[in-house]
Amino acid sequence: MNITRLALTLLPLLAVEAAAQGPKTLLGLTRFNPTIRQQSLNCQVLNQCPVPAMPAAANAFAGGIAWDPVRSGTWITNGRRIAKLDDNCNVQCGVFPMPSVTSATTFITGLETVDMFNQLWSVDNTGRIRMFTNTCPPQLVNSCQSMLTPTPAPNQRVTTAIGVDEGIGLVFLAYTNLSTGTSRIAINDLTNPCVQFEIIDAPQCLGTFGPITGLACDWDAQMLYASNGTTTARMNYAWNGSNLVVVNTTCCPGVAVLDPTVGVTIRPSRATSVGSSCNNGSCPNCPMIHTLRNDPVVGNMDFHLRVDGAFGNSFSFCMIGNNPCNAAGISIPPLCGPVLVGNYVGYLGPNLITGGPSICGNSAHFSLPLPPIPALVGDVYSSQAVNLCVGAGGNLGFAMSNCLSWELQGI
Repeated sequence: MNITRLALTLLPLLAVEAAAQGPKTLLGLTRFNPTIRQQSLNCQVLNQCPVPAMPAAANAFAGGIAWDPVRSGTWITNGRRIAKLDDNCNVQCGVFPMPSVTSATTFITGLETVDMFNQLWSVDNTGRIRMFTNTCPPQLVNSCQSMLTPTPAPNQRVTTAIGVDEGIGLVFLAYTNLSTGTSRIAINDLTNPCVQFEIIDAPQCLGTFGPITGLACDWDAQMLYASNGTTTARMNYAWNGSNLVVVNTTCCPGVAVLDPTVGVTIRPSRATSVGSSCNNGSCPNCPMIHTLRNDPVVGNMDFHLRVDGAFGNSFSFCMIGNNPCNAAGISIPPLCGPVLVGNYVGYLGPNLITGGPSICGNSAHFSLPLPPIPALVGDVYSSQAVNLCVGAGGNLGFAMSNCLSWELQGI
């Protein structure tokens, strides 16, 4: 089955619901000594890593952060410069001057990736929304001026954060009064992002702690996260077609840190692994490690699965199931081990793997575009690689990898 046919085959089979395979987490960029800080969704600090070559944010509202599922990296800005980092804060892209920001008094105050367009969006302190290519470096595609124009002191207001719900088609913008420390949240139209539907008050728990500095939208759960730098409010919302209703709000305790964050984003949950590799016949004892090359986020048309540690003279397939991995599996001779994918529906490949510098040092990638269809969010797949080896004299053998369970997500 070819890739296009498989992608079409999977769509009607996505009715099986399963629990998320791993927890999503929140990422924040700190202001004074730029660091990516990772927290659980209940705001427990998990870990952090320092950002190389990024100056401190210019002020309390400059800066932003956004997760890129295409390359599994984090876009960050201090307001004037931009970079993208991996999970260990190794630079994937940058550090570059922020494109199209030329005024000395203008700062980027929020970032967001819009996966259905494969774009990086930003908002600045003047209320301007910019749309960039999700490339290295980003290139300006378009911009518009929102209705949230800045006002001078003593009631100085600026736009300080952006988040996007791609499922419903909403853009959230934080509009903060720097004099009083209070914020409001505007709800705009994704297809025309500077057109405003309405504006609502920020959660009461943020009033004591200062203005909103970051927004992040977990739209498959209809959850909006608002951060003021030290604490986070989680707002469960509903949309009736013309108005947004905050159903309930949960406020995390303030995190006791000296360096507040200037933005917040959501890192998608990770795949979980079951089983281990095996081999028989002409396949040597190679590790055959199956991973996801990037993130299974709806709208990621460049989603790939991969297998590493494969024998060079082999044909590689990737089996797909529309249920989580089955720990017991089904034995099918002459395969070397059990098929662990849950409810097998098809396969990707075959990909021909030719010999590399090491007998087991070879890889294969499998493309599976994830269309921007909100109804797909929340369903779980499983995948497992199988290699057919061709040995001397035409002798055959099989090798198999571990099995991965992974959830389609909307962030």
